[in-house]
This record gives sequence, structure tokens and C-alpha cells, in this order.
Amino acid sequence: MIIIKSYISKGGSEVTLECEYKEKYTITLADAKRLGLSELSDEDFPIDFADDELIEFLSQKLKAIKYATYLLQFSDKSERVLRRKMHEKEYSDEIIDEALSVLREGGIISDGNLCLNKYLSIANTKLYGPHRIKSELFSKGFSSEDIKAAEESAGLDFYELCRELCDKLLCSGKVNLSDRKERDKFKAKLSRYGYGFETVNTVLQGFEFTDDDETYF
Repeated sequence: MIIIKSYISKGGSEVTLECEYKEKYTITLADAKRLGLSELSDEDFPIDFADDELIEFLSQKLKAIKYATYLLQFSDKSERVLRRKMHEKEYSDEIIDEALSVLREGGIISDGNLCLNKYLSIANTKLYGPHRIKSELFSKGFSSEDIKAAEESAGLDFYELCRELCDKLLCSGKVNLSDRKERDKFKAKLSRYGYGFETVNTVLQGFEFTDDDETYF
């Protein structure tokens, strides 16, 4: 590869290399510095750069970084989702690994922080219990390790969240907890929200109702 010219982008983070047959390859400034191609004068050209494949690889890596950054403008995404999206654009695994590493090291992506934020958001807005939250996060591409760490860091009181959910679902007065069948249906509904048997029974003790001449608190 014969490089006849190079110039730095306006933002200063990229270097474009122009070759003898007018091909152009844009790479990150950091990569250009590592290759000794960042601070060249007109007198230094032309340059016979032996590793064509390396320049092409670094150019593809930058395109992958830009594509991932573009996707993140619309919504936060886990690395798993970004990886799938980049695969759909036919980037190789090696390029994707390098691109994600750059984004991770730059603090642009962090599955751990994102998972925690999603965990808290789902709990506080949808009032889901821990089992449903885990299912939601798995479907969004988070690892079991990140989900476990988020659960430990979140410090949520799921009894309180379950009470809040019960208040919301019972406020219409259409559910008669004194009727055993309706109560069992209501418990099943809370289970679908992701709450365990013990949490549901404990919380429902706080709602007064009668059944078979007994009173529950």
C-alpha cells in the first residue's frame, strides 16, 4: 500500500489515509499514532506501508465503532444486542470484539451500569417482582452475572413494591379477596408479575378480608 497523503479530521479523533489509486482509509487517531502515521509532513510521503490488511481492518473497526455509537443514540443497548446488530451488518467477530473494547474502555458502554439502571427502572415503573425482572433483563441480552450484581446493588424492598402493586390492582374494588377463588386468581396474577409465594402471602396479610368466617390481616 502506497500512502500519498494523510489528514486529521476536524474533531481531531480520526486520520484519513489517501493511497496512490485514490483509495481512502479512515482510522482512529490512536491507531494512527501506534502505526507512526499521525504526525507526518508532506515531505514524508509517499510511504510504502507493507501491511494492507491491517489498515483495512482498522478502517473497518472505526466503521463498526461509529455504527454502534449511532445505535446508542436511539436507546441504551447491551453488548449482546450491539454484537447482534453489527453481525447483521456483516462485521467480523474480530472487528466487533475490537470495536466493543474501544467503547467499553471509553466508558461509552457498560453492561454492569446499564443492567442496574434497567433493573431499577423496570422495578419502579412496572412494579415487577425479582423473577419477572430477571426474565426481562435476560431477554434484553444481559448476562446472569450482570443481573445478579444489579440485584445485589439495587437494594429493593420487594415486599413494599408488591404492596404498591396490590394497592394499584385492588383500587377499583373489582377483586373480592374474601372469595377464595378470586383470591387464588389474584395470587396467580401477582406470581405472573414476578413475585414469589412467600412474598405474596406475606403482603396479602396486610389486606383485610374475610373467608370461611375467619378474618385475615
